[in-house]
Amino acid sequence: MACLFVEHLTVLDFSRLDRERGLVGESWIVDLELEGELDPQSMVLDFGEVKRIARDAMEDFADHKLLVPAGCGWLEIAVSAASGEVRVEAPAAGLRLRSPGEAVCVLDTAAVTMPVLQAALESCVAAVMPANVHAVRVALREEAAPGAYYHYSHGLKRHAGNCQRIAHGHRSRIQVYADDRRNDHWERYWADRWRDIYLGSAEDLVAETTLGDRPAWRFAYQSGQGEFEMELWRERCELVPHDTTVECLAAYVAAELTRLSPDTHFRVRAYEGINKGAVAEGS
Repeated sequence: MACLFVEHLTVLDFSRLDRERGLVGESWIVDLELEGELDPQSMVLDFGEVKRIARDAMEDFADHKLLVPAGCGWLEIAVSAASGEVRVEAPAAGLRLRSPGEAVCVLDTAAVTMPVLQAALESCVAAVMPANVHAVRVALREEAAPGAYYHYSHGLKRHAGNCQRIAHGHRSRIQVYADDRRNDHWERYWADRWRDIYLGSAEDLVAETTLGDRPAWRFAYQSGQGEFEMELWRERCELVPHDTTVECLAAYVAAELTRLSPDTHFRVRAYEGINKGAVAEGS
Protein backbone atom coordinates (compact mmCIF):
# COMPACT_ATOMS: atom_id res chain seq x y z
CA MET A 1 0.00 0.00 0.00
CA ALA A 2 0.99 3.62 -0.51
CA CYS A 3 0.78 6.55 1.89
CA LEU A 4 0.41 10.25 1.16
CA PHE A 5 0.75 13.08 3.62
CA VAL A 6 -0.29 16.72 3.81
CA GLU A 7 1.39 18.88 6.40
CA HIS A 8 -0.50 21.89 7.74
CA LEU A 9 -3.65 20.86 5.88
CA THR A 10 -5.64 23.34 7.94
CA VAL A 11 -5.80 25.10 11.30
CA LEU A 12 -8.72 24.44 13.62
CA ASP A 13 -9.63 27.55 15.61
CA PHE A 14 -11.99 26.67 18.45
CA SER A 15 -12.56 26.90 22.19
CA ARG A 16 -12.60 24.00 24.58
CA LEU A 17 -14.19 23.87 27.99
CA ASP A 18 -11.83 23.01 30.83
CA ARG A 19 -12.83 22.72 34.47
CA GLU A 20 -9.83 24.63 35.82
CA ARG A 21 -9.23 27.13 33.02
CA GLY A 22 -12.77 27.68 31.77
CA LEU A 23 -12.94 28.63 28.10
CA VAL A 24 -9.62 28.00 26.38
CA GLY A 25 -9.16 29.34 22.87
CA GLU A 26 -7.05 27.07 20.68
CA SER A 27 -5.46 27.03 17.22
CA TRP A 28 -4.29 23.52 16.37
CA ILE A 29 -2.48 22.72 13.13
CA VAL A 30 -3.68 19.57 11.36
CA ASP A 31 -1.33 17.16 9.57
CA LEU A 32 -2.85 14.23 7.70
CA GLU A 33 -1.73 10.85 6.35
CA LEU A 34 -3.85 8.62 4.13
CA GLU A 35 -2.83 5.03 3.45
CA GLY A 36 -4.36 2.86 0.76
CA GLU A 37 -4.29 1.36 -2.70
CA LEU A 38 -3.47 3.47 -5.75
CA ASP A 39 -6.49 4.60 -7.76
CA PRO A 40 -6.69 4.73 -11.59
CA GLN A 41 -4.65 7.95 -11.47
CA SER A 42 -1.88 6.09 -9.56
CA MET A 43 -2.70 8.13 -6.47
CA VAL A 44 -4.10 7.33 -3.07
CA LEU A 45 -6.16 10.50 -3.44
CA ASP A 46 -5.66 13.64 -5.48
CA PHE A 47 -4.37 16.47 -3.27
CA GLY A 48 -7.19 18.70 -4.48
CA GLU A 49 -9.67 16.11 -3.23
CA VAL A 50 -7.82 15.82 0.08
CA LYS A 51 -8.35 19.53 0.61
CA ARG A 52 -11.95 19.45 -0.52
CA ILE A 53 -13.09 16.31 1.27
CA ALA A 54 -10.83 15.69 4.28
CA ARG A 55 -10.25 19.31 5.24
CA ASP A 56 -13.93 20.18 4.94
CA ALA A 57 -14.92 17.19 7.08
CA MET A 58 -12.56 18.20 9.88
CA GLU A 59 -13.53 21.86 9.76
CA ASP A 60 -17.24 20.97 9.81
CA PHE A 61 -16.59 18.82 12.86
CA ALA A 62 -14.61 21.18 15.10
CA ASP A 63 -13.67 24.52 13.56
CA HIS A 64 -15.09 27.70 15.16
CA LYS A 65 -16.99 25.66 17.73
CA LEU A 66 -17.04 25.14 21.48
CA LEU A 67 -15.75 21.64 22.27
CA VAL A 68 -17.40 20.20 25.37
CA PRO A 69 -16.33 17.04 27.29
CA ALA A 70 -19.65 15.30 27.93
CA GLY A 71 -18.07 12.49 29.96
CA CYS A 72 -16.41 14.72 32.56
CA GLY A 73 -19.09 14.54 35.28
CA TRP A 74 -19.02 18.27 36.13
CA LEU A 75 -21.39 19.65 33.49
CA GLU A 76 -24.84 19.04 32.08
CA ILE A 77 -25.83 19.19 28.42
CA ALA A 78 -29.39 19.44 27.10
CA VAL A 79 -30.31 19.35 23.41
CA SER A 80 -33.73 20.45 22.16
CA ALA A 81 -35.24 17.81 19.91
CA ALA A 82 -37.35 20.45 18.18
CA SER A 83 -34.79 23.18 17.47
CA GLY A 84 -31.44 21.49 18.01
CA GLU A 85 -30.53 24.21 20.50
CA VAL A 86 -27.85 23.20 23.00
CA ARG A 87 -27.68 24.26 26.64
CA VAL A 88 -24.54 23.71 28.69
CA GLU A 89 -24.56 24.13 32.47
CA ALA A 90 -21.02 24.09 33.86
CA PRO A 91 -20.96 26.12 37.11
CA ALA A 92 -17.76 24.38 38.19
CA ALA A 93 -16.03 25.89 35.16
CA GLY A 94 -17.79 29.24 35.44
CA LEU A 95 -19.95 28.91 32.32
CA ARG A 96 -23.57 28.69 31.25
CA LEU A 97 -24.34 28.57 27.52
CA ARG A 98 -27.35 28.56 25.19
CA SER A 99 -26.49 28.16 21.52
CA PRO A 100 -27.54 26.72 18.17
CA GLY A 101 -26.39 23.12 18.01
CA GLU A 102 -24.06 23.69 15.07
CA ALA A 103 -21.84 25.90 17.26
CA VAL A 104 -21.09 23.16 19.81
CA CYS A 105 -19.13 19.91 19.40
CA VAL A 106 -19.94 17.40 22.14
CA LEU A 107 -17.26 14.77 22.77
CA ASP A 108 -17.86 11.71 24.93
CA THR A 109 -14.72 12.16 26.98
CA ALA A 110 -13.55 13.39 30.36
CA ALA A 111 -11.44 16.18 28.84
CA VAL A 112 -10.84 17.73 25.43
CA THR A 113 -7.26 16.82 24.53
CA MET A 114 -5.27 16.47 21.34
CA PRO A 115 -5.43 12.64 21.33
CA VAL A 116 -9.20 12.72 21.86
CA LEU A 117 -9.77 15.19 19.02
CA GLN A 118 -7.30 13.36 16.75
CA ALA A 119 -9.28 10.14 17.11
CA ALA A 120 -12.57 11.92 16.45
CA LEU A 121 -11.16 13.61 13.35
CA GLU A 122 -9.77 10.33 12.03
CA SER A 123 -13.25 8.81 12.28
CA CYS A 124 -15.00 11.68 10.53
CA VAL A 125 -12.42 11.73 7.70
CA ALA A 126 -12.52 7.95 7.28
CA ALA A 127 -16.29 8.17 6.84
CA VAL A 128 -15.94 10.30 3.68
CA MET A 129 -12.93 8.59 2.07
CA PRO A 130 -13.16 6.49 -1.10
CA ALA A 131 -12.94 2.71 -0.76
CA ASN A 132 -9.25 2.52 -1.70
CA VAL A 133 -8.24 4.48 1.43
CA HIS A 134 -7.76 2.01 4.28
CA ALA A 135 -6.19 4.10 7.03
CA VAL A 136 -6.45 7.71 8.17
CA ARG A 137 -3.97 9.27 10.58
CA VAL A 138 -4.37 12.78 11.98
CA ALA A 139 -1.74 14.64 13.98
CA LEU A 140 -2.46 17.89 15.82
CA ARG A 141 0.14 20.39 17.00
CA GLU A 142 0.47 23.92 18.26
CA GLU A 143 2.40 26.63 16.48
CA ALA A 144 6.07 26.36 17.45
CA ALA A 145 6.98 30.01 16.84
CA PRO A 146 8.77 31.66 19.78
CA GLY A 147 7.39 34.63 21.69
CA ALA A 148 4.48 35.57 23.89
CA TYR A 149 0.98 34.30 23.20
CA TYR A 150 -2.44 34.11 24.82
CA HIS A 151 -5.56 31.99 24.54
CA TYR A 152 -8.71 34.00 23.92
CA SER A 153 -12.33 33.28 23.06
CA HIS A 154 -14.90 35.59 21.49
CA GLY A 155 -17.87 35.86 19.15
CA LEU A 156 -18.51 38.21 16.23
CA LYS A 157 -22.25 38.64 15.84
CA ARG A 158 -21.92 40.68 12.63
CA HIS A 159 -19.83 38.04 10.86
CA ALA A 160 -21.56 36.27 7.97
CA GLY A 161 -19.71 32.99 8.63
CA ASN A 162 -18.89 30.84 11.64
CA CYS A 163 -17.03 33.57 13.54
CA GLN A 164 -20.47 34.70 14.72
CA ARG A 165 -20.50 31.79 17.17
CA ILE A 166 -20.27 33.19 20.67
CA ALA A 167 -17.66 30.79 22.06
CA HIS A 168 -14.88 30.07 19.60
CA GLY A 169 -11.27 31.07 20.03
CA HIS A 170 -7.64 31.18 19.11
CA ARG A 171 -4.14 30.68 20.49
CA SER A 172 -2.44 33.83 19.31
CA ARG A 173 0.97 35.43 19.34
CA ILE A 174 1.52 39.11 19.91
CA GLN A 175 4.41 41.35 18.91
CA VAL A 176 4.86 44.78 20.45
CA TYR A 177 7.35 47.35 19.21
CA ALA A 178 8.05 50.26 21.57
CA ASP A 179 9.82 53.15 19.87
CA ASP A 180 10.60 50.78 16.97
CA ARG A 181 12.21 48.08 19.13
CA ARG A 182 10.66 44.73 19.98
CA ASN A 183 9.59 44.84 23.63
CA ASP A 184 9.42 41.60 25.59
CA HIS A 185 8.00 43.29 28.70
CA TRP A 186 4.83 44.49 26.96
CA GLU A 187 4.39 41.26 25.05
CA ARG A 188 4.50 39.33 28.33
CA TYR A 189 2.11 41.84 29.86
CA TRP A 190 -0.54 40.98 27.27
CA ALA A 191 0.18 37.25 27.48
CA ASP A 192 -0.58 37.45 31.21
CA ARG A 193 -3.53 39.84 30.90
CA TRP A 194 -5.27 37.76 28.25
CA ARG A 195 -4.43 34.27 29.48
CA ASP A 196 -7.59 32.15 28.92
CA ILE A 197 -9.70 35.29 28.50
CA TYR A 198 -13.12 35.90 27.02
CA LEU A 199 -13.13 39.15 25.07
CA GLY A 200 -16.67 40.47 25.07
CA SER A 201 -18.10 43.45 23.21
CA ALA A 202 -19.66 46.02 25.54
CA GLU A 203 -22.83 46.16 23.44
CA ASP A 204 -23.36 42.41 23.91
CA LEU A 205 -23.29 42.59 27.72
CA VAL A 206 -26.90 42.23 28.83
CA ALA A 207 -26.66 41.61 32.59
CA GLU A 208 -24.39 41.43 35.62
CA THR A 209 -25.21 38.25 37.51
CA THR A 210 -23.70 35.62 39.76
CA LEU A 211 -22.74 32.11 38.69
CA GLY A 212 -22.24 29.85 41.65
CA ASP A 213 -20.91 32.25 44.26
CA ARG A 214 -18.93 34.51 41.88
CA PRO A 215 -19.82 37.67 39.96
CA ALA A 216 -20.59 36.93 36.32
CA TRP A 217 -21.40 38.68 33.06
CA ARG A 218 -24.08 37.56 30.65
CA PHE A 219 -23.53 38.17 26.95
CA ALA A 220 -26.27 37.64 24.35
CA TYR A 221 -27.03 38.43 20.74
CA GLN A 222 -28.99 37.35 17.69
CA SER A 223 -27.04 36.58 14.54
CA GLY A 224 -27.56 34.78 11.26
CA GLN A 225 -27.22 31.30 12.80
CA GLY A 226 -29.61 32.00 15.66
CA GLU A 227 -29.70 33.16 19.28
CA PHE A 228 -26.56 32.99 21.41
CA GLU A 229 -26.31 33.55 25.15
CA MET A 230 -23.44 32.88 27.52
CA GLU A 231 -22.74 33.61 31.16
CA LEU A 232 -19.15 33.63 32.45
CA TRP A 233 -17.33 34.47 35.63
CA ARG A 234 -16.44 38.13 35.34
CA GLU A 235 -12.83 37.52 36.36
CA ARG A 236 -12.35 35.54 33.13
CA CYS A 237 -13.64 38.31 30.85
CA GLU A 238 -12.42 41.61 29.51
CA LEU A 239 -14.94 44.06 28.12
CA VAL A 240 -13.93 45.99 25.01
CA PRO A 241 -15.85 48.98 23.60
CA HIS A 242 -16.25 47.62 20.07
CA ASP A 243 -16.33 44.41 18.05
CA THR A 244 -13.61 41.86 18.80
CA THR A 245 -12.29 41.44 15.27
CA VAL A 246 -8.50 41.25 15.20
CA GLU A 247 -8.37 44.69 13.59
CA CYS A 248 -10.29 46.18 16.52
CA LEU A 249 -8.28 44.21 19.07
CA ALA A 250 -4.96 45.38 17.63
CA ALA A 251 -6.19 48.99 17.87
CA TYR A 252 -7.43 48.34 21.42
CA VAL A 253 -4.05 46.96 22.50
CA ALA A 254 -2.23 49.93 20.95
CA ALA A 255 -4.56 52.38 22.70
CA GLU A 256 -4.17 50.62 26.05
CA LEU A 257 -0.39 50.64 25.71
CA THR A 258 -0.46 54.34 24.94
CA ARG A 259 -2.59 54.91 28.03
CA LEU A 260 -0.11 52.95 30.16
CA SER A 261 2.99 54.56 28.64
CA PRO A 262 1.93 57.84 26.94
CA ASP A 263 5.44 58.94 25.98
CA THR A 264 6.13 55.80 23.93
CA HIS A 265 5.26 55.11 20.31
CA PHE A 266 3.83 51.60 19.93
CA ARG A 267 3.35 49.32 16.95
CA VAL A 268 1.33 46.17 17.59
CA ARG A 269 1.11 43.02 15.50
CA ALA A 270 -1.80 41.05 16.94
CA TYR A 271 -2.42 37.57 15.60
CA GLU A 272 -5.72 35.78 15.22
CA GLY A 273 -4.62 32.18 15.43
CA ILE A 274 -1.76 31.35 13.04
CA ASN A 275 -0.19 33.41 10.25
CA LYS A 276 -2.88 36.09 10.14
CA GLY A 277 -3.75 39.17 12.12
CA ALA A 278 -3.69 42.97 12.13
CA VAL A 279 -1.31 45.86 12.78
CA ALA A 280 -2.06 49.01 14.76
CA GLU A 281 -0.07 51.94 16.07
CA GLY A 282 -0.45 54.26 19.02
CA SER A 283 1.55 57.11 20.49
